[in-house]
Amino acid sequence: MGDTLLPHRLDIAGLLDRLAADVRAGRPPAGAPYRHVNGFTKIVAAEYGDGSRLTLHYWPAEPRAGEDVSRPHDHRFPFSSILLGGRQHFIELDEAPIGTAESTQWRRFTYRPYAGGRIAHVSYSGAIALRPFRLVERAPLDGQYVTTSTIVHQAVTDRRQACATLVLRGPRERLRSQVYYQPGEPPPRGGLQLGRRLDRAEVVRQLADMAAMIA
Repeated sequence: MGDTLLPHRLDIAGLLDRLAADVRAGRPPAGAPYRHVNGFTKIVAAEYGDGSRLTLHYWPAEPRAGEDVSRPHDHRFPFSSILLGGRQHFIELDEAPIGTAESTQWRRFTYRPYAGGRIAHVSYSGAIALRPFRLVERAPLDGQYVTTSTIVHQAVTDRRQACATLVLRGPRERLRSQVYYQPGEPPPRGGLQLGRRLDRAEVVRQLADMAAMIA
C-alpha cells in the first residue's frame, strides 16, 4: 500500500465535491454515513473489487474536550492514512505480561462489526498489559501513517478543532480484531456497540469543512 495508491491533493478535493453532491442527492456511495462509537463520522467514499475501501473519518470540534484518546485496538485489515486537517498522533503498543516495566494493565476484548460497522459485538478474552513502543507524529497533507492489521495503537486527536483523515484500508484479513478496556471501565451493555446515523445536512456540512481544510 504505497504512496501512489492514495490520491493527490487535487484528487481529494474532487472526491469531496463529488461526495457532497451525491449526499445532497440522497446517493451515499456505499451505505449511509454514521457516527462511529469512537466519536468520528465515517463516510465510505469508494469500495473496490479486492475488498479494499476508501473512507473519510471526521471528528467534529469540541472546544472543551481537549484531546480524545481512543481505546487501544488493532484492525482486521492493513491501512494507510493521510491527515487532511487538524491535529492527531498515534501511540503504538505491544502486549506484555502483567507487571512488565513501563506497561499498564488492560482487559482485552474481541471486536466483530456487522452492518458495515454500525453494530459491533464485543466479548471479553482476558487480562493483559500493554507497553508503548512508538509515537507517530502527523502533519496535515504530509506523508502517510501505514500500519498492519496486527499493530495495536491509540489515536490521540485534538478535539479543540475539527480533524479529518482519508483512509485506504486493504482487504480484510480476519473476522475479528482486538480492543482494550481499562480494568475499571465497563464493557458495552449486552456486548453490543451501536453507531448513530447522521442526517444529510450534517454530512454535507462536514464534507464542506474537510474541503476547506485542504483548499
